[in-house]
Amino acid sequence: MSRFVKKEITLLQYILAINGTQVGTSILTLPAELSKTAGTDGWISIIIGSVLTTIVSLCIVHLMAKHPGDTMLELLTRYLGKWLGKAVMVIWMLYALFAATIILFVTLSILRTWVLPNTSNYLIVTLFMINTYIIIRGGVQIIGRYAEFVFFFTLGLPILLMFPLKDSHWIYLLPILKEGWMPILYAVKTTTIAFLGFEMAFLFYPYLNNKKAAAKGIVIANALTLIVYLHITFVCFVYFSPDEITQFLWPTLTLVKPIEFPFLERMEIIFVSFYIFLFSTSGIPYLFFVIDTLSQLFNKKDWQLPYLLLPLFVVVFFFLKPSYEELELWKEWWGWMSYFIAYAFPVMFLFYVTGYTHWKRRQIDDKAG
Repeated sequence: MSRFVKKEITLLQYILAINGTQVGTSILTLPAELSKTAGTDGWISIIIGSVLTTIVSLCIVHLMAKHPGDTMLELLTRYLGKWLGKAVMVIWMLYALFAATIILFVTLSILRTWVLPNTSNYLIVTLFMINTYIIIRGGVQIIGRYAEFVFFFTLGLPILLMFPLKDSHWIYLLPILKEGWMPILYAVKTTTIAFLGFEMAFLFYPYLNNKKAAAKGIVIANALTLIVYLHITFVCFVYFSPDEITQFLWPTLTLVKPIEFPFLERMEIIFVSFYIFLFSTSGIPYLFFVIDTLSQLFNKKDWQLPYLLLPLFVVVFFFLKPSYEELELWKEWWGWMSYFIAYAFPVMFLFYVTGYTHWKRRQIDDKAG
């Protein structure tokens, strides 16, 4: 019996956990970032980025399917050896830690700008870390259930974004390919960063109760993220003029700001308050990946020491207060890291594993002959 049986997640939880990791901070900034590079043709870049992400995602699933009972660390040490495999795993752990840190800083920046301008960073982070500890302690199964809850709990947000369409101008989308394919292809690098989170399939796959459906699940997860991004981008593109949208840092929040009801004002505060849940589903898997990796590297399953990482975040956020420009630079570094770690590595490792497997089989056949 697999050691993951008691911690299994369903296919729906697997899909929504990956989708939740992807739909993080980019949903608030993606339309403006695409507009600066590709104009209103940026929606095409989203589709291309989704296709590339899905291809790499299937490579990850194919890798894990070779040894369904293995974790990522066990798979790496199986094919790369003990020391090289652990070294690669450390690189992935640092990558996940950097990603979680950036997501948390971006979340704080948005919260302090729109909702809690006079609240200290470390107080907000302390509240985040308490909730994060409770969820992470439950393992992947609780993370999957939490992602499932958040998805259905926040289903009203996309509906809310439909209200501004009464003042939309669909003519803004025309003409298509107004500046050719080069700006669109150049903007793909922005969309591939927006789809980050798919690489957590390395983490979730061993716990999936129906591993034969893993490929279908990750395709659905990427397609769901694609629908969300296209929805947000189209609404922003037809509401704001092509020049106007580039002037906003968070056009999605600016979009909901004019919405008012007789009994409710400042809709953007309500939107951000609900969106905190989506931020958490983006950051928690990366933090769990770090803590779980530390436990595996030192071969201590119930080790409590890695959880000291969470209060350490509070200390770091007490002293470290990056400016918006510094945070954008960190996001750019994360993007460059992701090209090599999240995108290139699974494809290259799959080629290596396939070649290594064929070489081993030839050796066995030669000895048998």
